Amino acid sequence: MSGGARRFPVILGTAILVLAGLFYGGWLLVREMDLFALERVRIEGLKRVPERELRELLPVRKGENLFRLDLREIKARLESHPWVASVQVSRDLPRTVVIQVKEEDPVAVTVLSGKLYFLNSAGRAFAEAPREALFDYPVVTVEAEELLQEEADFLRLMAWVRDKDIYLPCYESFSQVYLGRERILLYTKEGLRIQFEPKPLAALKADYRKLDRIMTYLYRNGLYRKAAAIRLDYPEGRALLAYREGKTR
Repeated sequence: MSGGARRFPVILGTAILVLAGLFYGGWLLVREMDLFALERVRIEGLKRVPERELRELLPVRKGENLFRLDLREIKARLESHPWVASVQVSRDLPRTVVIQVKEEDPVAVTVLSGKLYFLNSAGRAFAEAPREALFDYPVVTVEAEELLQEEADFLRLMAWVRDKDIYLPCYESFSQVYLGRERILLYTKEGLRIQFEPKPLAALKADYRKLDRIMTYLYRNGLYRKAAAIRLDYPEGRALLAYREGKTR
């Protein structure tokens, strides 16, 4: 091996150490520079959560160097708020921290241990709800508490119906939902009972589109208030429609 070839690894190693030292020194310098002193925290994405509640949770102070801030700690502190689903924190140089908040989105309420809670579409009870929420959200009851997560696809279906707002019955007419291992019951505010078979979300959406066609038929023929129950758990795409007078189709 020639002398030049032997010297190359030494030169390369020295260069790497020098670059690492420069980087580390530059990082320390940046952490001390007044140029990056915090002046503003911008919080985005809020609709329900009062901004002051999140600011009270922030572990930062004005004038603190942006590169000394622990962004993971900020994220963890804000996500401890019951109405915050997730947070993204970033530095907007030279003097701003940007916080993007995704809030919880309640799709129903439920009773656990004698208390009323908001329920999201993943089946998680995330915050206590006032009694007034009973007028704004459907009430979910369960055969067993673990079904809130195991049958969360039906809660996702409810959110889908609400957000689409093109199918009947509309979300605003939902009154109660019962989640069972063998059946799911949806009650409308008008007293109609609709029975589903527990299925994945895609299959539940297909069933709801079929329900929409049945509901359209009932409305067009002036039969909606006579209908007592619709069963969508029949095989081969069939459904049972029961009327209050006992007539079925």
